[in-house]
Amino acid sequence: MKKIKIAYILNICIFLLEVLANLWMASGIQIFAQTEVLSASKLAMLKYFTVDSNILMGIAAFIYAIYCKKMLSGEIKSIPHWVSSLQLLSVVSVTLTFMVTVFFLAPTAPYNWILLFADSNFLLHLLNPILAIITFVGFEKRDDLNFYHTFIGIVPMLIYAVFYIIATVTHAPGGVIEYGYDWYGFFIGGLKSGFIVVPIIIAITYLFSFVLWKLNRSFIRN
Repeated sequence: MKKIKIAYILNICIFLLEVLANLWMASGIQIFAQTEVLSASKLAMLKYFTVDSNILMGIAAFIYAIYCKKMLSGEIKSIPHWVSSLQLLSVVSVTLTFMVTVFFLAPTAPYNWILLFADSNFLLHLLNPILAIITFVGFEKRDDLNFYHTFIGIVPMLIYAVFYIIATVTHAPGGVIEYGYDWYGFFIGGLKSGFIVVPIIIAITYLFSFVLWKLNRSFIRN
């Protein structure tokens, strides 16, 4: 029960941080850096996988916390399977957000990489994903998830990939993508490069899903 209690507290923290981060992004308020780098306000912010994955994580954390509370009060004996599945794909999504930012966007950005972690992006790109990973791996029992469940981790990315490809292809007259429609730079080498990069990202996403699942099971046994 000790891990359940810790998981309950951590998921409440994640939920509150996600609310703060997304409201901050939606407000358009910039405190530490006046920049348009991966930032948007109101509904426009939903074009970013960063925002979508963090909103999903916030919802998943809130739901998980509810069921943790029920376990602690003796109402239920275990977390429902669908909650476990939702938590896995949510953590995978924010892990992808974190890893792409650190290992792809930061090294390739034509601007100071520190801007990727300014204002609300500090929470969305760094703090929230790291906290979610630590919580999932160290404190959330997931022995009800089998190997084939690792494939659900790529679902959010698949959905987003379809949206991203449509957004770029439909705004590329003559094969040249209009400014502002390749916000992550995946099509930096032209439309053809995007169709190489996207499958690679999906494969990497699955790798994250498998590794997180494996680490979780290892911590459970220990």
